[in-house]
Amino acid sequence: MLHLELKHLRLVAAIADVANMTRAAQTLCLSQPALSKQLAELEAQLGFPLFHRTPKAMYLTEAGRIFRTRATAILAEIGQLEAELTVHAHGTAGKLRLGIDRMHDSSWLPALVAQFRNLHPGIELEFRQVPVLLESLQQREIDIAIVGEALEAHGIAYEALHGDEMLAVLPPGHQLARKDWISVHDLQGMDLLYFFDLQQSYLYRRYLHPNRVKLGSFHRIENVAAIVQLVQDGQGISILPARLLNAAGKAAGLILRPIGQQGFHFNWFAAMPSAAAAPHAATCISLLRNLGA
Repeated sequence: MLHLELKHLRLVAAIADVANMTRAAQTLCLSQPALSKQLAELEAQLGFPLFHRTPKAMYLTEAGRIFRTRATAILAEIGQLEAELTVHAHGTAGKLRLGIDRMHDSSWLPALVAQFRNLHPGIELEFRQVPVLLESLQQREIDIAIVGEALEAHGIAYEALHGDEMLAVLPPGHQLARKDWISVHDLQGMDLLYFFDLQQSYLYRRYLHPNRVKLGSFHRIENVAAIVQLVQDGQGISILPARLLNAAGKAAGLILRPIGQQGFHFNWFAAMPSAAAAPHAATCISLLRNLGA
């Protein structure tokens, strides 16, 4: 079995370039006897000569020309790889992948791209709408995820971005619209239009289940605009983040009420792998925090 090394590729290319063993040895910073020995070992391993030897010069054989062509291409690829890795090592090129769910408001996106590009012009920002954010993080499909709850998950760390509040979204004239705030028991028997899987949600685990509140009906709709339209049409009520409603202007004509006298407050978080965070993740998170993402 052949055992070729980079030094073999380099020595054949160097000798072919100058057609002289002594000058090739100088190029490679070797002694002429050392280079002659390496070439002899390579040809012995191959079982055929790569060069015709004459008193004045060395010329490639047919096999030598094939070897030299391949060696030149491989060395060029290695040189390109080394250059690219050097750039990455200095943090001047690469990619940062940011994941959000389909619910998240992204009005901050243009400003984030502009500010991040100004700081790191060689780093590509990639945005993905991901259905299962933490799983995508654990599988290293994304580098940062914006989530509304810091769930305990293996290999995941969190940094708080900003606070938000869940609000009850009611159609005009709804019986609960007369109240200043909505208690969890007011949801008893109500028809709820919700973005997330109910039993996996913070709403269910924190409020509905502990208080044994049973809804009249539940419809999971993974489209905020559709939820708002259905509420406007009187098909039920919903509970959505205040920032999402305010930023998108989707609450026009609807009644918004806090959940509980103190409100249903929560934090948005940037989630990332707890080990080996992506380069420039800290910069991106700082910008997200400043932009209120």
